[in-house]
Amino acid sequence: MNKLYMPLLAFLILVLLTSVSMISVVAQGDSIEATIHPTSGSANTNILIRFLTTNASIGNVEKADIFWDDVIIELNESGNQSADGSYNYYLGVPTEPPLSDLGNHTIRVDSIVLNYGQVSFNFTFEITEFVPSPEYVELNATYHALLVNYSDLVINYDSLLTNYSNLLADHTALLDEHSNLLSNYNSLSANYNSLLADYNALSANYNSMMINYNNLHSLYSLFLANYTNLQGSYDSLNSNYNILRTDYNSLESNYSGLTTNYDTLIGELGATRNFVYVLVASTILLAATTVFFALRKPKLTTKAR
Repeated sequence: MNKLYMPLLAFLILVLLTSVSMISVVAQGDSIEATIHPTSGSANTNILIRFLTTNASIGNVEKADIFWDDVIIELNESGNQSADGSYNYYLGVPTEPPLSDLGNHTIRVDSIVLNYGQVSFNFTFEITEFVPSPEYVELNATYHALLVNYSDLVINYDSLLTNYSNLLADHTALLDEHSNLLSNYNSLSANYNSLLADYNALSANYNSMMINYNNLHSLYSLFLANYTNLQGSYDSLNSNYNILRTDYNSLESNYSGLTTNYDTLIGELGATRNFVYVLVASTILLAATTVFFALRKPKLTTKAR
């Protein structure tokens, strides 16, 4: 029983000694109190180191170099001043071994205190739980991701196994259908050969018709060119026709006027001709009368004698 209690008693004494580590540094008759809280923990533990001086004649640990197992953690780190004048430094537990190994580790704080000089404080911190390194955290995250993927793969495997069974049944049914389709294929192959012969004949006819089409297309192009020329000639003739039509209408209007004038002149000429005929007749009659009387007058004279 004593052998069992001795380690337990030693552990309790160690806990009591490290629960509050108080280091007193005498500087010109005054002391600086240094405390650490907590004195043990794991990777997620935040460590507070507090320095307090009660004498204004000396300074405080305003800036410090912090070491973990003689490995530099912080250099010339500024402390956070509290309302009571103390300076606080906050640390995290290192994640790289051997600094993160289980057990006790020494934290040393070196500083230069005003009106005193160089001081050094040693604290003990116990790591009670495994502190994972960044590589371990990354591997652990990868492991959990792979575990999730494995679970998904198992689910997918079960689903694929079920699908495989269904596909196997479908394969058997499809195999029967394949036999039927093969028979139909052979029949269709014979029909294909017959259709291929028909296709070759139609292809030959198509080639012949294509030659005729090309010839007709050439004629069409020629006729189209002639049509274009004829259309141009037609447009020119149509324009000339419109001009001639305008001239014809003008000439026809002039002809109508001339016809009217001609008819008027013909009427006047007829009246003049008749007048001339009457004048000529009168002149002839007058001349005949004159001649008649001229011839008759000597006879009368002769008779009178």
